[in-house]
Amino acid sequence: MNKQLNHKQVVSLIKAIGTKRTVLVAGEAGIGKTAMLYEFRKDPAFAGYHIIDPIDCTQLSDGSVWMPDIDRAAGVSRELPNERFGVHKESQKGVNGAKPVIICLDEIAKARQFIKDVLAPIIYERRVGQYHMPEGSIVFGCTNLSLEGLGDSMQAHLRNRLVNVRMAKPTKDEWVQWASNNDIAPEIVAGAHMFPNIFETFTDYAAGGAMAGKDIKKENPYIFNPKDGAQDAWVTPRALHAASDIVKEIDKVDEEALTAALDGTIGAAFTGQLMSFIRFGQQLPPFQRVLDEPATCPVPTNPTAQLVQVFQFVQQVKDHHQAEAVTHYTERMRNEMQSLFVHTVANSQRVANFVQSKRFGKLMAANRVFFNN
Repeated sequence: MNKQLNHKQVVSLIKAIGTKRTVLVAGEAGIGKTAMLYEFRKDPAFAGYHIIDPIDCTQLSDGSVWMPDIDRAAGVSRELPNERFGVHKESQKGVNGAKPVIICLDEIAKARQFIKDVLAPIIYERRVGQYHMPEGSIVFGCTNLSLEGLGDSMQAHLRNRLVNVRMAKPTKDEWVQWASNNDIAPEIVAGAHMFPNIFETFTDYAAGGAMAGKDIKKENPYIFNPKDGAQDAWVTPRALHAASDIVKEIDKVDEEALTAALDGTIGAAFTGQLMSFIRFGQQLPPFQRVLDEPATCPVPTNPTAQLVQVFQFVQQVKDHHQAEAVTHYTERMRNEMQSLFVHTVANSQRVANFVQSKRFGKLMAANRVFFNN
């Protein structure tokens, strides 16, 4: 699988063919494979679906999928599905009003072989025990790359029945856009913007990769290195989300505890870089002062501080009055920060807060940016 699809492409593929074929999504740890399920929960197209929590296949054992039931009167036995799959007598194919389900079989290639065998009817037939899933049900699987050395494997005859695709890590721009829409701490977003190499992958350094022949440990100490047995933590999109949760509680811990927590989440190398964004973020003027005094509130001279502030504004503005004030303030920043501000807003789900701001419209025109939403 040389071709890699981005997150949006994989989601579209599952939506298109997931009712008929099971897509197995392979990709590095922490890049958002399982998160696709939560995206489906927000999708109006699946408003009437029963969307199951991700099923960790490594945790399944005897009886975790179905259990035998004996009907002595009829002289037969049956297979009754575990409730986690959302399929039962009153919710199955052919029953009027039955809700279709969406099931994510997470870590499926790490499951024990007999579990893979038990899951096979779900994967191939949309059937759990004796019950077929309601029409429109979707099943997809997630797994890590075999190159990561985490024990992922699928027998050839099983894999041949799947639609195997590889999901790429998000690019810097893709992740920053997602982060700006999902309340990730501005310090984390700013750090990610300034260090796009955290979105490189260890496979870039393998034979045939863009960085082939270079020493990953020297060139990029921030990302996963399968050859470094002493590596305790590294940067992934999932780890950045966790780091955001830590930074948001910065007032409750001292700097030593903060640094230790970040070290153990995103690795010491990137924590060292991120701390400058955190320190400058603490020195920014209060958001309310920016709103009250957009023409006179001090603008930080340090570009790192301005960068944090730009992402802070995108997340904190709640209406067009605030958008007008923030834009007035931003006009006093460096030109590149103004450009970043309008580009980020224009591609954000929060763009509606800025649509009625005349100042923002002028700033967009000056930077030749147009609304995409």
